[in-house]
Amino acid sequence: MLQRLFSALLLSSVVAIGCTSKAGPVSVDAQNTVDGKAADAPASDCGNPGDVGNELGIGKYCASLTDCLGSTTASLCSSLGDPNTHFCTKRCTQGSTTECGTGAACTCDGSNRCGCTPMSCLN
Repeated sequence: MLQRLFSALLLSSVVAIGCTSKAGPVSVDAQNTVDGKAADAPASDCGNPGDVGNELGIGKYCASLTDCLGSTTASLCSSLGDPNTHFCTKRCTQGSTTECGTGAACTCDGSNRCGCTPMSCLN
């Protein structure tokens, strides 16, 4: 169990490598939303309430670490390695162009630790 958690932490930090911060003005409207996002949702550089993810679940919004556990494919929440991202992900093989499904890419760090990242999070 500890080794699995450690592996998940490493994967999530790899996925966070591909994520970028989106800065801009924030406004609150009458529906208790901040720029169209639920006001009580955690701040996120990538992954927002309502994101449904692709056919594998990659990119589905997760507010907590347990929100992705129902997915048989993308069972990790990226916030495990980067508290500023909130999307479901999974491990992938470096160089793979198909493992992550539609609209997602396999991103890796320098140590061959790779995870699926939504294209909307990449530059």
